[in-house]
Amino acid sequence: MKKLLSYFLVLGSLVLIYSCQKEFSLENSNNPAEGSLQDDGSGNCLPETVGGAFIAGTVLVPDSNFIQVSVNVTKSGSYTITSDTLNGYYFKATGVFSKLGITQVTLKGNGNPLASGINNFVIRYGTSACSVPVNVLPAGTGAAVFTLAGSPGNCTGAIVNGTYATGVALDMNNTATITVNVTAIGTYNISTSFQGMTFSGSGAFSTTGVQAVTLNGSGTPTTAGSNTVPITAGSGSCNFQVNVTSPAIGTISCGSAVVNGLFVVFTTLGAADTVMLQVNVTTAGAYNITTNTVNGFNFSGSGVFNSTGNQTVTLTGVGAPQSTGTSVFTVTFGSSNCNFNIEVKDIDYFPRTINSNWSYENNNSANDSLLLNVISYTRSALGNTYNTFMATDGSVTDTFGFYRRSATNYYVYEDISYFGFDNPIWGEYIFLKDTTANSSWVSDQFSGTVSGNPFTVRIRFTLNSPRDISKVVATSTGNKTYQNVLVVKQELEQYNGSTWTSLTPALGYVLFYYARNVGLVLEEVYNPSNAITGTLELRRSVVY
Repeated sequence: MKKLLSYFLVLGSLVLIYSCQKEFSLENSNNPAEGSLQDDGSGNCLPETVGGAFIAGTVLVPDSNFIQVSVNVTKSGSYTITSDTLNGYYFKATGVFSKLGITQVTLKGNGNPLASGINNFVIRYGTSACSVPVNVLPAGTGAAVFTLAGSPGNCTGAIVNGTYATGVALDMNNTATITVNVTAIGTYNISTSFQGMTFSGSGAFSTTGVQAVTLNGSGTPTTAGSNTVPITAGSGSCNFQVNVTSPAIGTISCGSAVVNGLFVVFTTLGAADTVMLQVNVTTAGAYNITTNTVNGFNFSGSGVFNSTGNQTVTLTGVGAPQSTGTSVFTVTFGSSNCNFNIEVKDIDYFPRTINSNWSYENNNSANDSLLLNVISYTRSALGNTYNTFMATDGSVTDTFGFYRRSATNYYVYEDISYFGFDNPIWGEYIFLKDTTANSSWVSDQFSGTVSGNPFTVRIRFTLNSPRDISKVVATSTGNKTYQNVLVVKQELEQYNGSTWTSLTPALGYVLFYYARNVGLVLEEVYNPSNAITGTLELRRSVVY
């Protein structure tokens, strides 16, 4: 029985030592950030801003030709965001995220567009991806000819987005959209500055007629009130209104703080994870209230207080807690501050606490069982410390594997020669990740000999969608339902010297079900025809 379970685990989660060492080296030396690209729900990047003119045969200027995207940063650190290469050019951004939450990133263009037309770039960061179309104009295209709608008076249909307050810097939410009438296609560069604010945009008009142009705001407003911002471009000029408020003044209190949501270690916060605080407003105006960053996450809120007196403000959390326990936050509003506490809970899909134990049975057979338990002995290898799992199959007890966890990754260290290799191969590999649904990853290759014949394989993992399902596990002692279950599909691939070939059509695959704070609750082995040929079911468990 132990051999059967071990084979399933290896089939689903083999990774070479080199892979894990490389990953940890990069993480420790560069402190990589974590986050995800923001899209509109249909795969289009937000805000999908394309800057500069793209003309066939013209080498791109990185500072002028760019794409801007939004990233929800859940862990600060270094980042690299790239696109694919299409039509002779690509986009890339590197840097360091120092703040959590939604931030805008500029990917600079590199290369030389070869031909005119629309190129749909895929931007990738971590496991997230979204697309941005870039229109390349024909070679020799010059400046566009256009007029501003509403010239010489108010800009027709102008839309101003964002909150504006004196002394508060503009960000990606501050934009102004104006309407133009294009009579000849070509490039454009529109910019205006007024009372500390700048609105600008550049690009190309690929069609004639009436169309909208969005200008991005920057700078810091200096004058409160209704600001009439003039803009001159093309063959005319017009103006639009930006209402700038004075910053609100008051004091904040944490005594009646209301915490909403569930704060779980290594889990990215969402819109429901908030803190409601009381503010005594003495002067109405715009506000931007933030906390310090504690344990990998923080809270913030912005808006406008339209009246004075006691009011409730909601701060939304961003980031991902990095450890369990109580996190104490300091929130500041004007010259006042106070503290509130957030309790972070743990989620563990493969517990490793001493004396925890699990009893499994094979194919609903009460007479074919396997007992796993965690003992106090730990093993050191590769600079890491592992908890030791023992396996009892009938009257035979032996070590089952050495396990550890780092953030949302779960690792095992063991001799994988029982996979069929002729010689021992000790290594650490990831067998489970608590990540987004449909995420997929592959191991590095295993190379050795099987019965003297060269053999190179790797494992492909997929966290099946939907994640966090409920699962009924049937055993000879009855059925039990487990909530919040991750499902990992694991398949084998073989290298033939030039390409990787899936062995699923020949061998089938395995599904592993891991329940929150319980561990492995079910394995299902499928043949190439998608029929279940074997199961391993959790009969009972005790987790300390």
